[in-house]
Amino acid sequence: MTPLPSAPQPAAPAIETRPQLEAVVENIVQLRLEWDELRRAQENDLAAVRQKYRAPLAELERYLTLETQWAETWARANPDALSDARALECAHATIGFRVTPPRVERASRRWTWSAIALKLAEASWGRRYLRVPEPEVDKDALLADRAKLAAPELRLAGIKIVEGERFFIAPHGGEEESAVAEPDWQEAA
Repeated sequence: MTPLPSAPQPAAPAIETRPQLEAVVENIVQLRLEWDELRRAQENDLAAVRQKYRAPLAELERYLTLETQWAETWARANPDALSDARALECAHATIGFRVTPPRVERASRRWTWSAIALKLAEASWGRRYLRVPEPEVDKDALLADRAKLAAPELRLAGIKIVEGERFFIAPHGGEEESAVAEPDWQEAA
């Protein structure tokens, strides 16, 4: 965005009396009222423009989601068509899957991180995954040892490790990811 050119600052008036100060303050209040009114008019115009485009954008988004799901379904059904990088170059875009890094999550919404920390403190194997002085779950340590940890143990502590892949469509010569399907998370460990 190009900055607006700055107007030269007028010389500050010499305010010497209370009436002069009152005149300047009155002008400030008037300028503020005009600014507020102009800002309100701008917001109203923007709201009208947003309203004008809301329905057509929603319709296009619905079709984008639907047709992206169709492309993802095809890609999942035809994994041999994808390269080793799990991608396929098409005439207008590259489609494929991006692997998401593993992360530690609560096994369900019932679990709080405090309750998980207490469960880990009780488990003989879990103490090493706590930070002290306050028992706090050390997610980095859990991720580092995820191959050593059993899913049933993690579930008893209220934890799960999830990783997955995300379908993408990256148009050639355009925006990096214009259409992305919802992540398809798969539980690990």
